Amino acid sequence: MFGAPEAPDNQRVEPGKGSHRIDLEFEQMSKKLIAALASLSLAGLSGTALAADGTLTFEGVINSKTCILDPGSASQTVNLPPVRASEFQNAGQAVGEQTFSLKASGCDADAMVAAVFASGGNVDPATGNLNNTIPTSAGGTDAQVALYQGDGSTKLDLSDPASSGGYQTQTDGSGNATLEFVAKYMSKNATTAAGVLKTNLQYTMSYQ
Repeated sequence: MFGAPEAPDNQRVEPGKGSHRIDLEFEQMSKKLIAALASLSLAGLSGTALAADGTLTFEGVINSKTCILDPGSASQTVNLPPVRASEFQNAGQAVGEQTFSLKASGCDADAMVAAVFASGGNVDPATGNLNNTIPTSAGGTDAQVALYQGDGSTKLDLSDPASSGGYQTQTDGSGNATLEFVAKYMSKNATTAAGVLKTNLQYTMSYQ
């Protein structure tokens, strides 16, 4: 067996510190290797257009105050009442409704609470409503779901996060807050096809 060559004095490491030096050496060698491979790759791809394979979308919120969203209201199913297709007389007509709420507790004093709804996914950018995920060819209706503030008359534009983010409620003396909403069917077309409806929407709580 050949013995390992002895390291020069200026590269020797003290006992107990070898792991740090090995990591440093490995990192340096990796950077050189990556640079060399990158040069080779770019040389081989010169003159060739690079096509994008996808898009990454990042969303988030930074709060100035804190609350705890009640588990019972975090994810829920809102069941709208059955209605008749004949009740819709024209496009943009709301029929039927169901209230629901998002509750938070353990909030800082005087915190303002809002639910910021995501604008992508099933949201129709033209109407600000939720599209049905079940196509008419599979027995779905072409009606949409519109969301309103708790008063039932102020409609939220789900294509604009500022619309839902601007609807806030203040915590009470016990640090609790409840955001009330109303969901309604809304016709997208002049005539509405009968069928089942199912859709969903993501949201992020904001505490200010």
